[in-house]
Amino acid sequence: MEIDWLIAGPIIAGIVGIFLGYLIGYASKKAPDYKNEIASWQNKYDAKCRELNASVDSRKALEGEVAGLQTRLSNVEADLASSQSKLSAVQNIAGGVTTSNYDADHVKTAYGKTVNKDDLTLIDGIDTTIAGLLKNYGITTWYELSRTPVDRCRQILAESNKDYERHMPSTWPDQARLAYEGKWTELKEWQASHAHHV
Repeated sequence: MEIDWLIAGPIIAGIVGIFLGYLIGYASKKAPDYKNEIASWQNKYDAKCRELNASVDSRKALEGEVAGLQTRLSNVEADLASSQSKLSAVQNIAGGVTTSNYDADHVKTAYGKTVNKDDLTLIDGIDTTIAGLLKNYGITTWYELSRTPVDRCRQILAESNKDYERHMPSTWPDQARLAYEGKWTELKEWQASHAHHV
């Protein structure tokens, strides 16, 4: 059987044309447009970045305010300690007190060591930490401690979370009075009889 190209040619050309048209049409189809969706997500991301930056800026501003308040608090505490010390000095002057009966040789004889004038750690129950604490409250000398009520001593310890009974604050004013009055032997004997050391 012989192919009649006059008839078959246009049919084959038509089939090829349809096939090519299909391929060209399929190839020219547009891919889904994700640009709008990507732009939407980018806008959301940018908005969150702006929120985060605003939060960071707010936090920095608050940290600056806190630092300023801490500095002011430190200054107020220093002023308070200074005022308490000045008040104690004025009270001492008003009470006619100017000097203590401190005799370094007599103290050394009683204690067997050099003791500085107004060393609060000489008082049984007061260690260096508590001496520093008392100084923060304006109690810097034996005389000042001798005039401090026992309840105030306990209050200072309680405010600092110290177990005040263990430190025997009820005896501090009397011990301080003996030290201030220069009664070293009497003070040493009292401390030996109570045998309490922090």
